Amino acid sequence: IVDAQAFGHGQEHHTLRPVLESLEKRYQRLKIRQNLLNQKTIITADTGFANEANMKYLHDRKINGYIPDNQFRSRDPRFQGQKEKHGKRHQNKPKQQKRNVIPASEFTFDPVAMTCICPVGKTLRLRGVRDSSTGQPTAYFEGRLLQCRHCPLKTRCMHNPKAADHRKGAGRQVSF
Repeated sequence: IVDAQAFGHGQEHHTLRPVLESLEKRYQRLKIRQNLLNQKTIITADTGFANEANMKYLHDRKINGYIPDNQFRSRDPRFQGQKEKHGKRHQNKPKQQKRNVIPASEFTFDPVAMTCICPVGKTLRLRGVRDSSTGQPTAYFEGRLLQCRHCPLKTRCMHNPKAADHRKGAGRQVSF
């Protein structure tokens, strides 16, 4: 029995053919078996591969394959009431509330000099000026990592204060 999903390395793009052909080539290259798919090998795949093109491919090549269809749970009485009992996936996850942080209006922005000063008096770096999604020119500023890391207002100022604690993190970002 060969599980196509296991050999597809997560390439579940609903097409079984490239997965099986690469598997067959690998078996040939390793001299395990020349005609893997022509033997009495059983191929299994998950419901992500259940479509007409894959079924036709298996049938035309006379490959012994088993793929459950996408709707099998809706027809199987053993799965009745499953959604009510367990809920849908990720349905009951609590929504993360956005932290209330010091608003950008508390920062001092000078549009002539293109500077921005944070509430503790540190100068933020100008990241650039780009048009926003509404076409409005917008200046983007970011606090220097070391300044934000050691700032006494870090937990009140940043959406994710831990972002300033590692070297690949970022300081507070504001735009005007």
